[in-house]
Order: sequence, then C-alpha cells, then structure tokens
Amino acid sequence: MALTFFKTPKNKQYNYKPVYWNKEKEERDKRLKSAFEDTSKDYSEALRERMELRWRRNSGNRARRDSKLRFFGVLAAIFFLFYYIFLR
Repeated sequence: MALTFFKTPKNKQYNYKPVYWNKEKEERDKRLKSAFEDTSKDYSEALRERMELRWRRNSGNRARRDSKLRFFGVLAAIFFLFYYIFLR
C-alpha cells in the first residue's frame, strides 16, 4: 500500500448533448398543426400568423437580392469611374 499526501484530481466529465434545430421542419410542423386543429381561433389571428411565416421565409431572399444589386451597382460605378479617368 502506497502512502500519498496529495490526491490527484480526476478528469471532469460533462453530460453535454448537442441539440440540432431544424427551423424549416419546425415551421412546417407548426403550419400542419394549425391546419388540422379546430378553427376556434378567430380568422384575423390565423391570417396574422400565416403572413408572419411568409414574411420570415421571404426576408432572406430579399436581403440576398438587395445585396447583389448593391454589389453590381458599386461595380458599375467603379467601371464608369475608370472609364472616365483613363479613356477620356
């Protein structure tokens, strides 16, 4: 039997389980649930939820389109600036 004065610390253990979140599946499930449940909600609230879901889906597309337009606008401005400076 060995005589020790200091205890060596043990490795720490974590119970971390990563969570995968699928945004599209969650939205699809929400739409299916609202389609099959009772129509006890009033029409304006259901319409508001549908419009909000559409707005969220389309907001990313609009941002990408605006970004592309801005890029090509800046590129055209640089082209015309070089044309004016060097070819005139």
